[in-house]
Amino acid sequence: MKKILLVLLVISLCFGMTGCKEKKKQKIDYSEYSFTNVWWTRDAENDTETIRFSSDGFFSYSCACGNPVNDADICENYTYDDEKKTIKLECIEPSDQTITTIKLVSYNENTLELDFDGEIRKFSKKK
Repeated sequence: MKKILLVLLVISLCFGMTGCKEKKKQKIDYSEYSFTNVWWTRDAENDTETIRFSSDGFFSYSCACGNPVNDADICENYTYDDEKKTIKLECIEPSDQTITTIKLVSYNENTLELDFDGEIRKFSKKK
């Protein structure tokens, strides 16, 4: 009986050591892009929207009332492809209507223009 318990203990330790390993996230630094670390705003139909792309890959997009815009509450991080000028949102369980790829149309020190699946949205640097 002791041998069986010992064998089971060894097997469970082996599975424990090779089982679930947490994936280490690659450190992201987009600080070279001037659209990061800026609060961008735009006047929408009934509210003011604020979007932010942090240099560490964090993303937020909400209206002045505090509600998320475009399911932004399920998307907290992003990656940026400078060659394709696309921002890819990392979302938890996106729906068919969730926009996960945003095209960067243009940006400078004061304005940011984004293409949300054919809808161009122009933002200004928050003052």
